[in-house]
Amino acid sequence: MARPLCTLLLLLVTLAVALSWSPEEDRIIPGGIYKADLNDEWVQRALDFAISEYNKATEDDYYRRPLRVLRARQQIVGGVNYFFDVEVGRTICTKSQPNLDTCAFHEQPELQKKQLCSFKIHEVAWEDRISLVNSRCQEA
Repeated sequence: MARPLCTLLLLLVTLAVALSWSPEEDRIIPGGIYKADLNDEWVQRALDFAISEYNKATEDDYYRRPLRVLRARQQIVGGVNYFFDVEVGRTICTKSQPNLDTCAFHEQPELQKKQLCSFKIHEVAWEDRISLVNSRCQEA
């Protein structure tokens, strides 16, 4: 008689624990890839770095900046990997101008030259080291 009661209690405790768990309470596991908060200053810093490196690599005289971030993720490793999927547009500002982050986009879609880009950034904050690991863009 005691054995079925113990089994029932164990089942009830297991069920209670399972029902009380929610996805918002996910624990960060090293090596796992998670949604990144675009309001976080470290995430924003990595995105700014990706766009800066992208602009250095393009031969276009005009500065490009994000139209919208489609997805931002991060992975805790020996530092942090950031993964961004971004729609990038061409602005009316040349790269030599100051305050490029507020430059307006071209009005005409053919001049805006939208691209879909994926960036992978690796940052080791305690060594003050950040690098663009991978960058891939295609016309939107």
